[in-house]
Amino acid sequence: MANKDEVRVKFCPKCKSTDIKYTFGFGNLFGVIPRMKCGKCGNEASIFPILVTSKKALSKTVKSKKIGGKKK
Repeated sequence: MANKDEVRVKFCPKCKSTDIKYTFGFGNLFGVIPRMKCGKCGNEASIFPILVTSKKALSKTVKSKKIGGKKK
């Protein structure tokens, strides 16, 4: 059974970004065959690795890297 504090996050193996999105179009039969793309470096693949971490560790990383927000 999964821990309530556990978070699973997909990440890009090239640039380590967590900005992973699904893409749809002719190349993947309109989503029938799943295809994902990294929003930072453009790496495309059918699957990306999953990082299993805690909510506390993820929050700390996000705050230190200012992911998803503007730097002050």
